[in-house]
Amino acid sequence: MTSPLSDTSLYTARGVFYPRGQVFAMLPDAARAQAAADAVSALPGIGAVQVVEGAAIAQRFTQRAEEVGGAPSVGREDQFMLRFVELARQGLCGLLIDLGEADAAAVAEALQAQRAALAYHYRALVIEELVDASPRAEAAAAGKL
Repeated sequence: MTSPLSDTSLYTARGVFYPRGQVFAMLPDAARAQAAADAVSALPGIGAVQVVEGAAIAQRFTQRAEEVGGAPSVGREDQFMLRFVELARQGLCGLLIDLGEADAAAVAEALQAQRAALAYHYRALVIEELVDASPRAEAAAAGKL
């Protein structure tokens, strides 16, 4: 099975994960990720919703994480990728959501209900946090990971 993360349109020309118009969330386990996927899929105007196994996250992002070696990037996208790898190695599961015309606040509510560890909405020029972040995620967002 092909990972949703293998879609090259999710990356910048420099290889940084930046799925514009989408939300990437990390949930405690596959069951919570599936429950969140089901809830989000029921929202009006939502696009595709795909569960991403932790192994697929680690496999896709580890090489980039090793290349940057924890060095801050201008937009902090690399720090987010490092954080995704860290969480995947701890057993968390990802969720890639094409926001479509759906309300981001409704997506955030559905993710919080399933205890999302983090959720980032990749907009044109900014990455917006959709759920309350843990202190570790806040460090990643501040470029201190």
